Amino acid sequence: FQISVTNDIRFYGLLKTIGTTPRQLRRIIRQQALTLSLAGIPLGLVLGWLIGGQLTPAIVSQLNGVVPMTSVSPVIFIGAALFSLVTVLLSCRKPGRIAGKVSPIEAVRYTEGSGIKRKTKKGRRGVSLLSMAWANLGRSRGKTAVTITSLALAVVLLNVTATFANSFDMDKYIASFTASDFIVADAGQFQTGGDFFNGEMALPQTLVDEINAQGGIMEGGKIYGKTSPVEEFVTEEYYRASKGWWYDAEQLDGMVHFKERTEDGLLADVAQLYGMGDFALDHLTVLEGDLNKLREDGGRYVAAVYSDNDYGEAEMNSHWAKLGSTVTLRYVEEYEYYDPDTGEVYPEDLDLSQVNWVARAVKYRDVEYEVAALVTVPSALSYRYYGADEFIMNDQTFIQDTGTDSVMYYAFDTTDEANGAMEKFLADYTENVNPQFDYESKATYAAEFESFRSMFLLLGGVLSLIVGLVGGLNFFNAILTGIITRKREFAVLQSIGMTGRQLKTTLVYEGLLYALGAVAAALVLTVGLSPLLGKALGSMFWFLTYRFTAVPILLVAPAFALLGVLVPLGVYRSAARRTVVERLREAEQGG
Repeated sequence: FQISVTNDIRFYGLLKTIGTTPRQLRRIIRQQALTLSLAGIPLGLVLGWLIGGQLTPAIVSQLNGVVPMTSVSPVIFIGAALFSLVTVLLSCRKPGRIAGKVSPIEAVRYTEGSGIKRKTKKGRRGVSLLSMAWANLGRSRGKTAVTITSLALAVVLLNVTATFANSFDMDKYIASFTASDFIVADAGQFQTGGDFFNGEMALPQTLVDEINAQGGIMEGGKIYGKTSPVEEFVTEEYYRASKGWWYDAEQLDGMVHFKERTEDGLLADVAQLYGMGDFALDHLTVLEGDLNKLREDGGRYVAAVYSDNDYGEAEMNSHWAKLGSTVTLRYVEEYEYYDPDTGEVYPEDLDLSQVNWVARAVKYRDVEYEVAALVTVPSALSYRYYGADEFIMNDQTFIQDTGTDSVMYYAFDTTDEANGAMEKFLADYTENVNPQFDYESKATYAAEFESFRSMFLLLGGVLSLIVGLVGGLNFFNAILTGIITRKREFAVLQSIGMTGRQLKTTLVYEGLLYALGAVAAALVLTVGLSPLLGKALGSMFWFLTYRFTAVPILLVAPAFALLGVLVPLGVYRSAARRTVVERLREAEQGG
């Protein structure tokens, strides 16, 4: 609006000569703004809805478990319209004051920057076309700053998007979700909110043999899961602290009251067990201790499993067992169920869903183990649900002590040559031969990672395009206004010997200074924001490794330079159709 008022300043001066008051001028500008809003806001709402309708499914399709849905809620449209309208009204206040303050004589003789007084420096250097262009930009520093900033912001936004996408670390992403080239399990094991692992979900040996028969497997191993009841013994304090995430104090009081206790006051609680061989043990992260003791068949050693966050940092308060601790695990063979109020034991054939009951072990084996190591387990090899302390033991010890041999996962690595064939075999097997089972692979997560990164590139690219369009329009408007308000000045220069070529060169220099200024401003802003951006991105996404890049700025620079050449030439060509004499007469007559 300020650029527009500058362009029409003579018109407002002429209105003042016929009695228009400053208040009426401000009202005219406000009415112009509202008229433009009346056309622009509905058009923007329609275009926004159409673009959003296309972008939303493309973005949401990359997010697991999210259903794409576009809203036509009136609140969204009303809010957007009011936001735009308030922005417009605020934007036309200062231009209205400028138009209201200018006198008729000043308006008729107005040239850009003519009302600004600055100190002049005396020098011996001659005047060059480049120095003239530089001086012209200084006439209206506000307009120059706005134009350069609007262009620079588009480049900064594009560069931030590229830096963001470039910082996506595929190795971190894949390592978080996979521990080997392929992992095969029951389909329910891979589903969020699926069933707890049980004997019916175990992988049959026939499937393992069929996978091995495909060839190309370098190494692999089975991970056994617990399918029979196992208990540990913990202090009441630890029990309350670990269950406090899911239950309130009153519920915890009731749970503690009915828990079995040992003679020394420890509470019996459910425990989770893994059985792992060398392949799986090699993929654990050891926090303390040594896993070699777990590689001995029949050894009474376990590793206590600690939780970790998205950044791979272990949470050392997530387990009670420490290195060297003795863990007593109770393998329950039989429970009895009784009424918590009367203590009456229910018969075995009673439907427990119809009564209140509490269970206690009546037939069991207690086995003691030594904690040989504290570890974290890759999420790919974990139970994928929480709520119980976990321990890992040797696979043969697991089979011997639990009396079960249910395979929860079969994980393996293949040669590069066999990777594609194995991917094709497992995809066909899990989709067509036996859909009960499913698999995960590094290749599928790599594809998911690329689509996730493409989503951010798409969103950031569209936003950069919109901001860039605004910046381009500001640039065009600035060049156009500068030429129109200096028509008389250009005519005078040409009348005293300045050639058309020199004038065009000066205008091109101005355009290039705008373009180069925008590139320089974008580079300064990007470099200045780099430390903050790296810290912010790292806290937002755990799979980012910040990598600064200035490639988008360097790629945009030639495009801006071309814009700086073509726009001034195009505008000047339109303005220079009249002769120098005609333009001088027009200027003397007040436009």
